[in-house]
Amino acid sequence: MQAALISLMASLIILWGLQPVQACVEGLAWGMPLDQVHAHLGEIHQANTTHPERFFARNVMLDRLPVSQVTFDLTPDTGLQSLAYEFAIDDMTEVLAGLRARHGSPLSTSSMDPKQNEQIWVWNTGEDLITAVKHDGTNHQQFVIAYRPSRLRPETL
Repeated sequence: MQAALISLMASLIILWGLQPVQACVEGLAWGMPLDQVHAHLGEIHQANTTHPERFFARNVMLDRLPVSQVTFDLTPDTGLQSLAYEFAIDDMTEVLAGLRARHGSPLSTSSMDPKQNEQIWVWNTGEDLITAVKHDGTNHQQFVIAYRPSRLRPETL
């Protein structure tokens, strides 16, 4: 009886471990197949033939915040592997405040040269590595949040 109970518990742990891990934003999970990502993001397009694993969707909403473009990498074997949201520069403060409220203070850095400036914020949640980048070029400003599965859990350090 005890051996059967241990065997059942081990099976449940193994099956539970095979479920996709919740990723980045509600409704998406690392390893999710293309049809499920499509159901969540709406119309998606393949970026180009040289990178068949890269896709994008335009004019997506993240809660009530507009996202001009979502770019993601997904393969048939491994499913969803990375995700990047491009926001209007005016939404940067709200997005950063939300990330800080949810995940605490980030590691941050900046770089400046005469033609461009970048500010970078990084969080490692244990499940996700989140990188926020504000890019100020001579003719273009951009704010992007990128997610990928974390390869290092902070508690192992």
